[in-house]
Amino acid sequence: MVEIWDDLRRRARSLENHIDVKLVVLNKLASGTSGRYESLLNDKATVSSKQEIFDSLSAEIENMIAKLTQIDDQMAEYLMKCQTNSRTGAWASGPALQHTLRRHREILRDYCAEYNRSHDNIRNQLQRESLLSGGSNESSYLNNRSKASDMYLKESEHISNCDRFLDEQISIAISAKEHVHNQRMSLRDISKKMNALASKETTRFGHNGSGDIGLLNFNVYICSEYVTDGLSFASRASHFGLQI
Repeated sequence: MVEIWDDLRRRARSLENHIDVKLVVLNKLASGTSGRYESLLNDKATVSSKQEIFDSLSAEIENMIAKLTQIDDQMAEYLMKCQTNSRTGAWASGPALQHTLRRHREILRDYCAEYNRSHDNIRNQLQRESLLSGGSNESSYLNNRSKASDMYLKESEHISNCDRFLDEQISIAISAKEHVHNQRMSLRDISKKMNALASKETTRFGHNGSGDIGLLNFNVYICSEYVTDGLSFASRASHFGLQI
């Protein structure tokens, strides 16, 4: 139990130390001094030779970061497995182990952020040096490396914009549909009330002259036509404008 955990911790610390050293070397690459590569990075060094060193260091660091990620995941899985065991549950749930695991996660996150920042800065510097030196071959080489990633970024941004636009249109359509539905219900209620009023008033004024009844029927007819037109308009709007 403890032996497995200690072994994972030793492997994690070893990789963390190696990554730290490689990041220092990578940062020194920008200034032209990087330990065993220093003899290659003199004033006469070509952009292509610097690019080769940069690619080699980047590959080494990325490989070690991937291994460290796997070990951190194994540590987390091991603690979860021990927590389900009655004999090791208390040990695995201790705050000290949880703090240790969280600390290793934080170190990995910091290394990833530092590597990405240094990698981008040095890549941009090599591109500028290639342009200033007038080396078309080196410039084409660097541009080709970044062209694919730029294309994917633009495509991803385009897809995100389309999704956002569709979401906005759907929200507008749903809101308009609900508004038209509410209008139709309101007009329908008005129509029912008008019919009830017409029936009531016709009965009440039934003993008055035919002229009063005719005038009342005319008014009711006009109001009913207005309500009917409103219902018809709402129905057409719902049918032609809000079919999702």
